Amino acid sequence: MPMKKSQRMALSSTPFYASLAVILTLTLFTATFWAFNEYEVYQQSISNIRNNYQEQYRGRLIEEMQNVNEFIAFKRSQTDMLVENEIRQKVQTAYTIASHIYSQYRDEKSTEELRTMVIEILRPIRWNNNRGNYFAGRVDQQVIDLFADDPFFEGEDRQTVARETDLDVIGDIIGIIREKGAGIYRYNWSKPEYTGGSHRKIAFVKYFKPFDWFIGAGISIDDMENSIQEDVLDQIQKMQFSRDGEVFGFRSDGTIICNRYERLIGRSVKDLTDKDGTPFGLMMWEAGNKNQPEGYISHTETNASSGKAIQRLSYVKAYSDWDWVFVTSINMEEMEQAITDETRTYIHIAFKNAFLFVLLFSVVVLCLLHVAYSYSRKIKHSISLFTNFFRNAADAKVKIEDTDLAFAEFEDLANLANLMIDDRIHKEQLLHRDEQRLDALLRLGLMERHSLQKKYDFILQRIVQITRSEAGYLALVNDDQTHISFCSFFPGSEAASMPEVTESQPVENSGLAGAAILQRQAVINNGSPDRLTETPYPYRTEVRRHLDVPIFSNGRIVVVAGVCNNSSNYDNSDVQQVVRLLEGMWLHVLKVYSEIEMARLERQVIAVSLEERSKIGRDLHDGLGSHLSGVEMLSKVLEKKLEEETPDKAVELGRIRRLIREAIEKTRRLAHGLYPVHIIEQGLEASIEEFIAEIESLYPVQCCLTCHSSGEPLDNNAATHVYYIIRESVFNAARHGKAGNITITLEKDQSRLFVTIEDDGQGITDTAHQKGMGLHIMKYRAKAIKATLSIRPGAEKGTVVSLSGEVQE
Repeated sequence: MPMKKSQRMALSSTPFYASLAVILTLTLFTATFWAFNEYEVYQQSISNIRNNYQEQYRGRLIEEMQNVNEFIAFKRSQTDMLVENEIRQKVQTAYTIASHIYSQYRDEKSTEELRTMVIEILRPIRWNNNRGNYFAGRVDQQVIDLFADDPFFEGEDRQTVARETDLDVIGDIIGIIREKGAGIYRYNWSKPEYTGGSHRKIAFVKYFKPFDWFIGAGISIDDMENSIQEDVLDQIQKMQFSRDGEVFGFRSDGTIICNRYERLIGRSVKDLTDKDGTPFGLMMWEAGNKNQPEGYISHTETNASSGKAIQRLSYVKAYSDWDWVFVTSINMEEMEQAITDETRTYIHIAFKNAFLFVLLFSVVVLCLLHVAYSYSRKIKHSISLFTNFFRNAADAKVKIEDTDLAFAEFEDLANLANLMIDDRIHKEQLLHRDEQRLDALLRLGLMERHSLQKKYDFILQRIVQITRSEAGYLALVNDDQTHISFCSFFPGSEAASMPEVTESQPVENSGLAGAAILQRQAVINNGSPDRLTETPYPYRTEVRRHLDVPIFSNGRIVVVAGVCNNSSNYDNSDVQQVVRLLEGMWLHVLKVYSEIEMARLERQVIAVSLEERSKIGRDLHDGLGSHLSGVEMLSKVLEKKLEEETPDKAVELGRIRRLIREAIEKTRRLAHGLYPVHIIEQGLEASIEEFIAEIESLYPVQCCLTCHSSGEPLDNNAATHVYYIIRESVFNAARHGKAGNITITLEKDQSRLFVTIEDDGQGITDTAHQKGMGLHIMKYRAKAIKATLSIRPGAEKGTVVSLSGEVQE
């Protein structure tokens, strides 16, 4: 049943009642807890002492064991080097003997006889207590001629030796000779007629060309190993470390082979026991023969001087190469002394702590009352914070700081309230990023006169800005999806931070961009160690996190963009922003390329049109015009004759001559219209004046030309296009507009050109403006000279055609 409002306890009084409960509880349990805790601390302290000393002892034992292994390895490597140098010298000696005999007797004896002489010299030679000997054989025939260690094989070929020994020794030696001319050869020599299994041997072989021989010297490694083992045992038996540290060893069967007590050598390690009867020797033997032959053994030993029992720790490790086991052992007397000292110190500290605890407990009781009052004030302050927060949440974005709150419950409420503010800020950020993206696309549409490179740089800059990144790149992909070209980097001003724009390179070698293409999806890496290097290509700065997004068009990837080092993790919202912005950019790029292609086709159409017009004009002028002129001359001659014979017929022929002259004149005007040679010869202004005379003769119209020109005249190409634009405009005004007056204004200075054709005719209709072929051609010609053409109605009636542009140098 809920309490009445007057019976409810205020939240601010909670600390006071909680303090009373805490005081009573502490009074009841403090003594028990303190005693138990102190005992645990003592036990933990003793345990730490044992662990620390044992770690030190174990480290020392391992270090000494490593010294033993390193000493054995050093002795073996030193002996191996001496053996290699010795057999090299022996082979060089045999090589010198063979060379000397060959140079002395090559003119007197055959090669076979010379081989025999050398063999008889080398056969008896031995060294290293008869362990070393010579051998030789022919390389091409693969036959052994000398084998001092076992003459049984002399004269045998490669197959016989391999069958007898189960080892292709001759083949291996010939391989060394043919590859390097000389070299070391290690092998296991095995002969069925001999007992004892295989024998490890080392040999050095060298090629002697005059005899087609390989000359070699070999020695048994097993014999050398026995000498090394004797020396090693002698040195290890003398090893000591620390105060009572020792090293001893035994074979895998348990026989002790070295020990500081010589009386134990030859006995079995399994028989060793301590004073309590613990068979620590057997444990050492078992540790040395496990699958992992190493371990620690602890046992008790009686100190010879004091008679006290002390702990001894031993480290056992097998040396598998020789089937031996070594043991490093050390006394732990220092650990026992440290434990005794720690116990004495703890008893002294325990009495001291008991007094301090009683004093501190009294102080704490007083402090709790003060804390209760403080917490009451903090609760009131926290409630006030929440009240003010919810009053202002609709208008403000101020969060509640955790440092202003005193209780976890209030922190949870504060987290929920702050999440509400974070969500609002996040949505506002998304809206702002959408606004930035739309603004970027609108600005991109206004960058018509900028190059594609500047557009790429602009879009990449906006991508880096929207994703809150530090750097980025933009790359284009070829149609086959095999190569990539980096076209923009940000920041572009820091030459040391990003690579320069490079030529096309394979996708596999394109770093992060290539990985996004191969995976065919956006790659988000927010710092995963297995997927991130410090400076992945194409970046040259340290990368903490990165985002790489491919854009598809008609099923293939056309562009890749990447950004890195956001202050927070990248997510799918960043991917969506990049995709939408790049898709808009790509549509703009396609539009630009379409316009460029359209302009190219327009220029090509105009060029073809000009060429055809010129061709027709030349044909009319040079072909038909000349032909008509010839006919007119013949008619004139015939007219002269007929004037004397038949005057009536001469009159009729005169009419024909006049028609022919009119045809010649029309042909000339038509040729001039199609083939503007007069522009090149006479200039633009004279050509326009000639055209005005022609148009006034054809139509009832009055034309007026005004020219203001300074600087260099227009080049032939620009003048031709301007002429035809004026010609088409005037013809349209006279033929379709029924104009009575046409004004042509031409103004040109050093940098600009202005042309205006104004008439008082009927004007131009919207249908003719959109569908007229002549108007389209006029616009094409204006684009060809990078000028602007406009057609608008006149102030009162008629049409005004304006052409303006920069003068092309």
